[in-house]
Amino acid sequence: MRFKINQIGVDGVPVNVTLSSEWLAAACPDLGGRPGPAGLHLRGSITVMGDDYLLRSDLRGDLDTACARCLEPARVHIDVPIVLTYVPAGTEDVDEEDEDEAGLVTFTGNELDLSDQIRDELVLAVPFNPLCNEDCKGLCPLCGGNRNLVACSHTTAAPAPKVGSLAALSKIKL
Repeated sequence: MRFKINQIGVDGVPVNVTLSSEWLAAACPDLGGRPGPAGLHLRGSITVMGDDYLLRSDLRGDLDTACARCLEPARVHIDVPIVLTYVPAGTEDVDEEDEDEAGLVTFTGNELDLSDQIRDELVLAVPFNPLCNEDCKGLCPLCGGNRNLVACSHTTAAPAPKVGSLAALSKIKL
């Protein structure tokens, strides 16, 4: 996701990038997901603003991952508007706080690399605990069966007996 600055004209340059499974695996190895059947796309444009470059785009599509409760496939819809301003490194008016709050990204050389920022936006868009559906019953803590597929006769697990030097603390009533 690199764009050469000298190829960005007065009218800007369109951004139309499909995020591949390979890119996701390399950029977000802990995410454990892959693009859905329709794909995951970044579409928008980069325009020139003096010495700076403005990226206006949308990251849209589906991400297939595992359900946090039952480990079955879960599909997460991603729809994130992205607005970032790329400023040359060494710009006097820009400090780290400005970069975080205002969507400013510094760059060096003659290319804009969108990869790190797109990765960050994607990771922030994915829920911490993706679910296959809102009423997912999860796995039985005793037998490991998927409670969505088979009704499990187990109730909650009995607490393990306390042993050791701190066992007396479990008898204190608060």
